[in-house]
Amino acid sequence: MPLNVKNSIVFVCIMFAACQTNTTKEKELSLAEKAIADSVSKTNQKRVVDSLKKLNPLLILPPDSEYTGSYEDKYKSGLTKFKGQYRFGKRHGMWLSFFGNGFKWSELEYDKGIRNGINTVYYNNGKMRYQGYYKNDLRDSIWSFYDSTGKLVNQLKYIKDVEVKK
Repeated sequence: MPLNVKNSIVFVCIMFAACQTNTTKEKELSLAEKAIADSVSKTNQKRVVDSLKKLNPLLILPPDSEYTGSYEDKYKSGLTKFKGQYRFGKRHGMWLSFFGNGFKWSELEYDKGIRNGINTVYYNNGKMRYQGYYKNDLRDSIWSFYDSTGKLVNQLKYIKDVEVKK
C-alpha cells in the first residue's frame, strides 16, 4: 500500500476516534448543563409564581404543571384560605375558599381545569351572595343574587354565558 493511502487511513481513524471522544464528552456536558438548566428553570418558575402571588394573593397555582393531589393554602393566622384537588396540574372536583375570619367565601366545581357545576359565593358574614351553574366554563342556568341579609334581589338566566332577556 502506498504511504499516502496509509497516512489517509491513519488520519481517518484518528479523526473518528477524536470525534467519538468529543461526542461522549458533549453528552456528559449536556447532561450536566441540562441539570443546571432545570435547576435554573425551577428557580425562575418559583420567582415568577412568587411575584404573581405578591401581585394577587388570591392566585392559586399548582406546585408544578403535572401535580396531582391535594392543595391547601393558609392565611398567616393558620386558617384555610383555599382547599381543593389538582389532577395533572388542573383543578378538579370541589374547590373551597374562605375569608380571613374563617367563613366560607366560595364553592366551585371543576372538571379537569374547567368550571363545571355549581358555583356559590358568600358574603363575609356567611350569607349567600350569588349562586349559579357553569357548564364547560360558561354560565348556563338561572343565577340568583342576594343582598347581605340573604334576601333574593335578582335572578338572571344565562345560556352559554350570554344573558337571556325576559
